[in-house]
Order: sequence, then C-alpha cells, then structure tokens
Amino acid sequence: SGTFADYLVATAPELPKLDLIHPTVNPSPFTRLGAKGIGEGNQYTTPVCLANAVADALGREDISTPLTPPKVFEWIHGPEAPPPETSRFAGKQEKTGRALTGDGDATLPGTPDEIWAFLLDPEKLASVIPGCHELKQAGDNAYRADVTLGAGPVKGRFTANVRLSDMTRPHSLNVSGSLLGALGTSQGSGTITLEPVEGGTQVHYTYTVTLSGKVAAVGGRMLDGAARTIIGRFFKNLIAVLSPDPDGGDEQKGIFKRMFGGSE
Repeated sequence: SGTFADYLVATAPELPKLDLIHPTVNPSPFTRLGAKGIGEGNQYTTPVCLANAVADALGREDISTPLTPPKVFEWIHGPEAPPPETSRFAGKQEKTGRALTGDGDATLPGTPDEIWAFLLDPEKLASVIPGCHELKQAGDNAYRADVTLGAGPVKGRFTANVRLSDMTRPHSLNVSGSLLGALGTSQGSGTITLEPVEGGTQVHYTYTVTLSGKVAAVGGRMLDGAARTIIGRFFKNLIAVLSPDPDGGDEQKGIFKRMFGGSE
C-alpha cells in the first residue's frame, strides 16, 4: 500500500481470537520493582554520578546518598564546635545556645554485668530505644541506627552513628555520635556509669548535644521536654524488659515516678 488511503488499519472487528498465556514471572533482582528495561534511560546512575562528583570535590570516600542539604553542609563546614562546659544539676537539663546538656540517674533491676551486656547487644537495645526502626553494628564498638525523633510539630527520620570508647566493663563508658536527617544534624557525646546498689544497678548518665537545621529552631523548653520524654521512655522500656514482673511491678513504677515524675 502506498498511503493510508488504501491501507486497512486494523480495528476491533479485524482482530483475531486471542489466547491469553500467563508466562512465568521472573522479576529482575537489580531494580526496585523488579521491572526489566527495554532501552529507556535508567534512573539509578544519576544519583551515583552526583555523589561521585561531591566526593571528588570534597576529597571524601564515605559519601552516601541521599545528598541532603544538612549532610552536605556538614561535609563542607565540618561539625559544629562543642558548647562551653556548664555546671551539672542532677536530674535537670540546661540549654546553652543550640546545645542541650543534662544528666540524671536511674535504678535498674539486674547486676552491672547484666545491664552492660544488654546495652552492648544491638538487637536487645533496639527494642527499648524510642522510635528505633533498626540498629546494626557498623564496626568495633560502633553502631548505625535508623530512628524517628521529634520535638512538638517537628518530627523526622534520622540516621544515627554512635561510637563507644573508654569502656571499663562493667562500670563506665563514653558515647559519641551524630544524627543526620532532612530536618537537620546534631553532634553529641555523653558518659554512662554503672554502680551496684541494693536491688539492682544505679545508672548515671550525662550528655551534651548540639543541634543545627530546622530542629534547632524549635523552642528551648520544647527541646528540653522532648529530650526528657525520650530518655524517660527509654528507661521505662528498659525497666520493663529487665524486671522479672512483665508489668514492671509497683516498686519499679515507683522508681520511674521518682526519676521522671508523672503517673507513668
């Protein structure tokens, strides 16, 4: 046929009877949905090329996607300087500029060795950390976690990198690390000491956390309250797991009330 004027374009009446055959499905293991391309442009190399460009420009080898603005900002300018040291007030928290500092005590059921073993077990520890989706060991005394944290209306998902140092089993250890997320970044450090007491182990903790990004814009009281709530939930979960009584018992509930106040 020379033109479409004398060429019969197939329409519904010209279609033959179709037999539907259901083939065996073999999804591709290399794509998110298992789809197989037929020549179209891919969507996987572009982010990697951008990450390689950032790595080359900054001279870094530990670039990871997604390249969120807070993450790239920290790679360029480095971590914020630590806040000035402030006096400690047991059970209270202070705010110095963009920094949150605090300390406190908690009495937990179990010996210092048992508490120590629990704190260094990623799977068990993940079960009591509020908002923790995943916690994996990333090296010797190093861990990486996927957590959801928030203060009031500001809430987001973060990647946490934590390292333990100056470990004296089962008495004391230092904790340092960072949070990276779309809402901002933070750097922090702290100490944990364990001391045997009648009925269990007394845990004393101190921490200093510096904030940047959207989270740092939240009011100081709200940040203090959020930090206090997260720590309170952590110890409440820990007491519930370590206590022989699944409900924590009246004695453990009393300990929690003395630590953090309120009815829970």
